[in-house]
Amino acid sequence: MGELVKRFSGFTYSVQGGLQRDGKRIHLGPQARQLLEMLLDAPGALVTKSEIAARLWPDRAASDDSIDRCAYLLRKPLREAGGEDLIATAYGRGLALRATVDIVDAVEPARLAPSTEPHILDLWQTAYELAGDRTREGFARAQDAIASAAQLDPGNPSVWSLAADIAAGRVARGFLRPAEAAAMIEDFAGRALGAACGHTAARAVLGWARGALKGEISEGVALLDRAVADDPLYGKARVYRSWLLAAADRLDAGLADCEEGLVNSPHDQALLSLRAWLILCAGDLERARRYARDGLDLRPDAATLHLVMSIAYSLQGFHDQAVSAARRAVASSPDDPLQLTVLAYALARAGQAEEAETLIERLLEDVELYAPPCFIGAAYFALGKRPQALDAIRRGIAEGCPWSSFVRVDPRLASLRAAIDGLGRARQAETRSAG
Repeated sequence: MGELVKRFSGFTYSVQGGLQRDGKRIHLGPQARQLLEMLLDAPGALVTKSEIAARLWPDRAASDDSIDRCAYLLRKPLREAGGEDLIATAYGRGLALRATVDIVDAVEPARLAPSTEPHILDLWQTAYELAGDRTREGFARAQDAIASAAQLDPGNPSVWSLAADIAAGRVARGFLRPAEAAAMIEDFAGRALGAACGHTAARAVLGWARGALKGEISEGVALLDRAVADDPLYGKARVYRSWLLAAADRLDAGLADCEEGLVNSPHDQALLSLRAWLILCAGDLERARRYARDGLDLRPDAATLHLVMSIAYSLQGFHDQAVSAARRAVASSPDDPLQLTVLAYALARAGQAEEAETLIERLLEDVELYAPPCFIGAAYFALGKRPQALDAIRRGIAEGCPWSSFVRVDPRLASLRAAIDGLGRARQAETRSAG
């Protein structure tokens, strides 16, 4: 018995034959296929986010990040196969297919060889979802899922690049030490690039690790420039490059990268958070608060935006609001070292020194966590402990803490900038000597 084939913009699609162009099959993951089927069933019409979520994630709530990611995983192979951007985004509402769809003659389905790839991609998606909650447990479960996928297919570059991204997320939150994260990312991204030498996602996370964790900023930016040029729609590459551009004293360029990324992924949590953070680092506290508040309207789960609001409130002297915003962030992930350091800072600025000091001691004593030392330094400085602040900042720079990329522009540390510049020069001299 045959099946219907749908033809659109030079492509054909059928359930058995999959997506093809010019007789060549184009790989799609299970959820990208389901999304394409939904769009083909309603060409030109809006398919809402709630409809997509109900079809693709019937058993659990789906975040906007998940929908954006799935749309990206459909857009990318369509574009690489020679098609224009066929997927239109109605921001905050849904997606639509920019094409006329014709039903062509039924064909006999091709016999396909058995493959474990759908199982691998399901594990890959599961890992992405779990890592998205940015908690210690979520990251641990994500690592387990991706390890299972790697065992099924160790030659799959997407599996290894996601493993590298998870390591980057863990070190950024303080659940992994920089040296360990750098080694993991080099290993995982290297495996991905060994399997596919031009793999964009692997090149992007490797560039970030080289710049943010190892201090090789020029090399990191160069890798990210190539990643963005290869795939301008890959939002995570924009996040990584924005981070390194700020480290290279190119704050405006980093902010422009965030804005460009948000054009294609308007609900991306990392882009929304980093944009607000860079605006804060530029010294525009009121605008940073506004963008953080607007971002939370789109992504209520973006706890980092509460941190931006908390720091801005503290610097503006609204201490009750600052502590409240930091506590809201911590409530979503009580063991998150990054969020706890901001709470310590807000408490110190609010005159609640005893609670702030107790929190700092707790963070420093937990050997399983790596609270960003420069954020600890900001809390120490707010307590009036300048020597301890500089010691913490020095340690962060020496150990390759990724948040040390921002120490020269962090507004909490503005009056320490001359001393911080001296620490940076000392670190560069030490690196050259070791080399």
